[in-house]
Amino acid sequence: MGGHTVWEPSTRLRRRVTATTVPQRDGRDLTVLAPDAPVGLVVLFDGERWLEHGIHDAWERAAVPRAVVLVPSGSLDRRRALLPHPEVVAAHVADEVLPAVEPALLDLPRIVAGQSYGGLAAAAIAMLRPDVAPTAIVQSGSFHFRADEPPRRPRGVVGDLGTVLGARARSGAASRLVLQAGTGEADMLDLAERFAPIARDAGAAVTLEAYDGGHDMDWWRHGLFDALDQLDAR
Repeated sequence: MGGHTVWEPSTRLRRRVTATTVPQRDGRDLTVLAPDAPVGLVVLFDGERWLEHGIHDAWERAAVPRAVVLVPSGSLDRRRALLPHPEVVAAHVADEVLPAVEPALLDLPRIVAGQSYGGLAAAAIAMLRPDVAPTAIVQSGSFHFRADEPPRRPRGVVGDLGTVLGARARSGAASRLVLQAGTGEADMLDLAERFAPIARDAGAAVTLEAYDGGHDMDWWRHGLFDALDQLDAR
């Protein structure tokens, strides 16, 4: 897959996007990027990392005006304690992140997005808590994660989320997953291919795209906007 034009400085800015910082109870700040008259809301994990990569400028070049809530994940220990645990991360978004957002934005269609543990979190929210966000952009999702095991390489069968979904009756909720994984990652693409039919059997609409890349922002930043374009084209 090629690079997305929103990251090219030569691409014209389509709109002005206002950045607002919202303190949270845990001392970390949410950042909300909002254009005038947005048509959707994106909840994006690892927000501090996206800010470092210049997402504000890219958001001003995006084809469709959406607001985005950049959710900070903090240290590696905090990411491990928050993102791979569906109940914990869904409660964090529902009870702490969304109430801090301007109320008018909460009526907009929601998408949750993330990478690695954040991708697993996004998939879990869309599948298990579609009331929080029914659509997920899942990049390099850590589908191997098991809460009762120490961190391990992403090899073999899918972990806790796949097990939970496999044991559930087919849901009537209209969940949608856009899965992406890199060909240079250690079995992450294979795991995504294993997870996709489990999610479909649980009732979700699922697509999967492979990218030429590793476990890094080099392609995640392009894939995020490719996924938004894909959702807009449906």
